[in-house]
Amino acid sequence: MSDRFALTGARIFDGDDWHDDAALVVRDSLVEAIVAAGAVPSGVERIEIGGGMLAPGFVDLQVNGGGGVMLNDHPDVASIETICRAHAPFGTTALLPTLITDTPEITAAAGAAGAEAARQKVPGFLGLHLEG
Repeated sequence: MSDRFALTGARIFDGDDWHDDAALVVRDSLVEAIVAAGAVPSGVERIEIGGGMLAPGFVDLQVNGGGGVMLNDHPDVASIETICRAHAPFGTTALLPTLITDTPEITAAAGAAGAEAARQKVPGFLGLHLEG
């Protein structure tokens, strides 16, 4: 798949309106435009997805774990990755794992893990939600 493509063959919801007989143009993993299916720019790869709908993903600003992991129990990058992956199949495309009030040591470890997860660009990770 190229860095620019168009998804066709589905109803598209942009957060306000439905678009039928339209294409979602993506460039460098970001939505570039919604255009009429017949107006996809020349040279852009068309990918027919055969029905269904396309809609924006959810953003969750307080996630108390996922995939059997709580950040308090395992304050590391692997846990952050697990939590993000666990929520993705349900439509959550970005989130803040929550650290429930804990000891200074656990809080520091979670902060360091969050900084490293951001550096590694863990898919879906926006930052941390710290309680307390």
